[in-house]
Amino acid sequence: MACKKQKSKLMAFSLAMVVVVVLLLGRCRGDVVQFIFGDSLSDVGNNDYLTKSLARAALPWYGIDFDTGMPNGRFCNGRTVADIVGDKMGLPRPPAFLDPSLDENVILKRGVNFASGGGGILNETSSLFIQRFSLYKQIELFQGTQEFMRRKVGKAAADKLFGEAYYVVAMGANDFINNYLLPVYSDSWTYNGDAFVRYMVTTLEAQLRLLHALGARRLTFFGLGPMGCIPLQRILTSSGACQEPTNALARSFNDQAGAAVARLSSSLANATFRFGEAYDYFQDIIDRPAAHGFNNSRAPCCSLGRVRPTLTCTPLSTLCKDRSQYVFWDEYHPTDRANELIALETLRKLNITVSAANSTST
Repeated sequence: MACKKQKSKLMAFSLAMVVVVVLLLGRCRGDVVQFIFGDSLSDVGNNDYLTKSLARAALPWYGIDFDTGMPNGRFCNGRTVADIVGDKMGLPRPPAFLDPSLDENVILKRGVNFASGGGGILNETSSLFIQRFSLYKQIELFQGTQEFMRRKVGKAAADKLFGEAYYVVAMGANDFINNYLLPVYSDSWTYNGDAFVRYMVTTLEAQLRLLHALGARRLTFFGLGPMGCIPLQRILTSSGACQEPTNALARSFNDQAGAAVARLSSSLANATFRFGEAYDYFQDIIDRPAAHGFNNSRAPCCSLGRVRPTLTCTPLSTLCKDRSQYVFWDEYHPTDRANELIALETLRKLNITVSAANSTST
């Protein structure tokens, strides 16, 4: 009888130890998460904490169609392309690196978004905005995050987290719009178009190699859209047409960046690096808006009427009657609905199957 009681106690103790071990492993294991690097098309609030930055989405009407309807750092009325791609893949949305709530448990469960409005592949890009994180700075912050996580959860658990994560890099438009195409930057008179694109791609390739050296194995680089057709570029022409030379720069960059990503994927150990783009599809939306359910692909939904360009959406701005009918939210950025179509096309071209169950509306 005593022997049976001892066996029962031993079994109960063993089961309790198994539960404790499982709980501890579950806490330190981490989920498959995302680490996002980018500019205002992917920023989810970092620039809100850069109080001197001139590139912030901290005022109404930004975020009007997201969650509470209040500004949340996204340069959109709703979701970013990165939000939607992650949702469709069943991945959690990572918070901004500067979000005060970020700690080791949040990082284990959701990852981190380092994207910063105005950020560029080149360090000098968007210097007129005063504060922003370039891609090199974002990678530096990622290195600090790795060191932080190794101290908090141990090297093995941290390396597993970073090795299994998905990485998104979406950069390049600011290097043209807020650098090369503005005569106040030396790059505009130092390089011709072809040389500048090569300079950008060479720099990007070194940055992606660095991310691989830091553990990135599954990485997608998002190419550029027809940036000569954003409202800001159109308003600078007498006809209001797209600026074809600017679009040609985007296409050249996409061609060379895509080739660089393919080279890295085939040459770096255990790397699955992919190039995601929807340039032609986005151009078709702009050229034939009605075919995609829009009625305006030229003007921003949020503007001060005839006062153009206003650059950002402000509380003084007026909104279009139906945001789902506009391709562009402000002078730079697409609307939530346009972002959803772009995201779905990008996933299609990457041959990633999604289901309706992996869709989040806000």
